[in-house]
Amino acid sequence: MTAAEQTAEQTKDPFADEAWRAAIEHAAGCLACRRPGVGCETGERLLRAYEGAMRRARSGTDG
Repeated sequence: MTAAEQTAEQTKDPFADEAWRAAIEHAAGCLACRRPGVGCETGERLLRAYEGAMRRARSGTDG
């Protein structure tokens, strides 16, 4: 289990969990996400959404 997976499992924020799931599901089916050095705008956007949700969950704020 990676550190990111552990972090996703430890959070109690449902939005962070949903954001993590969306990013992982996208990456699993996206050829660009699975290739090193190839950028994927959607994958990057989903990861940024997850990171933002985790920051909010850690700080205890809603937005």
